[in-house]
Amino acid sequence: MRQRRTDIKRGILVRVKFLYAMFFLIGLCIFGRILWIQYGPEGASLRQKAERRNFSVARVDASRGDIFARDGQLLATSVQRYHVGIDFKATGLTEELFRNNVAGLASSLSRFFGDRSAAAYRTMLETAYRDRNKEGRRYKRITPRLVDYNELQTLKTFPLLRLPANRGGRVEEPLIERERPFGMLAERTIGKTVEVDMQVERPSRDTSRRSQTTVRTVRGSIGIEQSYDDKLRGEHGWVLKQKISGNFWIPVANSDLNVEPVNGKDVVTTIDMDYQDVAESALRQRLLEAGANWGTVVLMEVATGEIRAIANLTRKGDACYEDNNYAIGGRFEPGSTFKLASLITLLDDAGMDLDEEIDTEGGVAKINGRTYYDDHKEGVITLQRVFEVSSNIGFIKAVDKHYKDRPKRFVECIRDLGFDKPLETGIIGEAVPKMWGPDDKGRGQWSGVSLNNMAYGYGFEISPLHTLTLYNAVANGGKMVRPKLVRSINAYGEELERFDTEVINSSICSDRTLRRVRQCLEGVVDAGTGSALKNPYYTVAAKTGTAQMLSENGRYTDEWGGRNYLATMVGYFPADNPKYSCIVAIKTYYGRGSYQTYYGASLAGPVFKAVADRVYATNIDWQQPVREKYERRTELPMPVKGGNLDAVKQVAHSLGGKLDTERHSAEWVRTSIDSTAIHTQGVATQEGLVPSVIGMGLKDAIYLLEREGLRVNFSGRGRVVSQTIRAGSRAVKGQTIGIRLN
Repeated sequence: MRQRRTDIKRGILVRVKFLYAMFFLIGLCIFGRILWIQYGPEGASLRQKAERRNFSVARVDASRGDIFARDGQLLATSVQRYHVGIDFKATGLTEELFRNNVAGLASSLSRFFGDRSAAAYRTMLETAYRDRNKEGRRYKRITPRLVDYNELQTLKTFPLLRLPANRGGRVEEPLIERERPFGMLAERTIGKTVEVDMQVERPSRDTSRRSQTTVRTVRGSIGIEQSYDDKLRGEHGWVLKQKISGNFWIPVANSDLNVEPVNGKDVVTTIDMDYQDVAESALRQRLLEAGANWGTVVLMEVATGEIRAIANLTRKGDACYEDNNYAIGGRFEPGSTFKLASLITLLDDAGMDLDEEIDTEGGVAKINGRTYYDDHKEGVITLQRVFEVSSNIGFIKAVDKHYKDRPKRFVECIRDLGFDKPLETGIIGEAVPKMWGPDDKGRGQWSGVSLNNMAYGYGFEISPLHTLTLYNAVANGGKMVRPKLVRSINAYGEELERFDTEVINSSICSDRTLRRVRQCLEGVVDAGTGSALKNPYYTVAAKTGTAQMLSENGRYTDEWGGRNYLATMVGYFPADNPKYSCIVAIKTYYGRGSYQTYYGASLAGPVFKAVADRVYATNIDWQQPVREKYERRTELPMPVKGGNLDAVKQVAHSLGGKLDTERHSAEWVRTSIDSTAIHTQGVATQEGLVPSVIGMGLKDAIYLLEREGLRVNFSGRGRVVSQTIRAGSRAVKGQTIGIRLN
């Protein structure tokens, strides 16, 4: 019996030893396998694969710099917005948790966005949860649009979304959007951004190599955004992230691979948004009134060359858009506005006098085998009068007399004024002038009539900004300065780089010539084609131009007998002490039976005057002091803006005006006046509908619109004259509405 127990015990020990030996061999095999995996022939690639599965180097976007107006107003900025979704396979998102919260989440989303019913949201959420295991269906965006930071915080209070991400599955996708607070104002000049793919070098945990990767990045596509992209863009950084569970990653602190992003620098422009607003408004109104195709306006400070306003609008039906930079990127035959360059050459190089007489032959003359015409029928007139009435014949005869045998000298004088070179404004897309001379005769660019054509602005192509630069030089005492749109490059409010005024030509002509040229320009307004600009408040020196433009068939007349015209008004003011120069160029089509004007004075002149009047009105130093005692007018009540009725009553009472409110008891009103009283009309303000804010001040208009959840963009000052969403329409929360004041 005892022997039997000993045999059993011995058998157990043998089995245990066998098991120990077996476990030891298995462990040894595992250890060997680990060594093989780590240090064998495929060890390096396997380690890298493991690192890729558990570690990732992610890009950290740099913040793109802002663009500012000259007075610090924000023209373009980057705003972070978010797509919000749910990872329906999140570790803690059980079916019970989802079922208990789906109804509340659907109801909250419906109330917040207002774009669909709670039932529709619930159906969408339940469908997404049911399909979570299908390929590509794990994640679902639940917001119909991007939301800003404040909206995101509100969403985080909703059922399910309020839970930690690993339980509720909430996923936030940040996205940087470029916004222009002034909307379409100066849109083409400020420019746009676009997302592009680019190859960048990404840090690697393997320090022996750095890998190339393709990333999406924002770059400027047009305007200042494109031209100064290298300043605005900044440099992206990198951060090492580690995978902890599911698809959630956390940054690894103090990693050698972490690179801090360098934010982009800010660009401060020379634009004055008040002047920009009036330039665009006046140009838009004129294009629509005249049925013209497109137009451009540039307002420039004489002494510095800083562009205060630049508008480029194309009419499409009953609306205008800024899609081409005609002022800088356009290239056209200038027509009569170029006669200033011919006049300077005739006075400064040929030695002519302003009182020298020229026979314009009643407006029709044959010169060198070709017949030329004038709109103004004159006889024998002085050179000054030739300029004032813009006689083509007068200039052709004067240039032909002095340069017929030496055309190369005339072209050299014109080129000395800078018309054959780019202005190098720093804006990408600037037009390169096309100007030919007698040396180009063999290439077919110069003929027997080329000198005649050049005398009055044909046979070559320049940009409107080239023309303005010459007139600005005359206003600036003969000193030609380079036009500029950017004043400085800043970072965190500190000026890093400043673009000072750059002189192109210190003297375009003699002082004597300059005085006589300015006399002629003032004469155009006093007694010539630009008389519409004459006013009792300030003086203007200007020149009109009406240039024919080539049609698609290469001729000035198309197959239907119509013609394209470029109507121009260019000059400076005040003429006796120039502060600003301005050019307005409008392209229009004049077909058979047309009744619209195409002349520079009548088509472009009103826009020039609107801009000049606004500049004059906002410069107090130019105003004449009030000498007579101010007496309050009594024939009409003082006008009062619409708005809250109690506020209207208070203002009307303080102005001593009689207020008529007997016909209604509305809380919000619009106003009108007649010889007896200030009358009010009630404004409907129903919840959920867009109210009418026409006639109200900015403060009241913003209050009413934002109360309905709308986001407001505005331009101008005064009272509201238009709104982009019709009153009475359904108010969609988060929708943007534009209002214009005047």
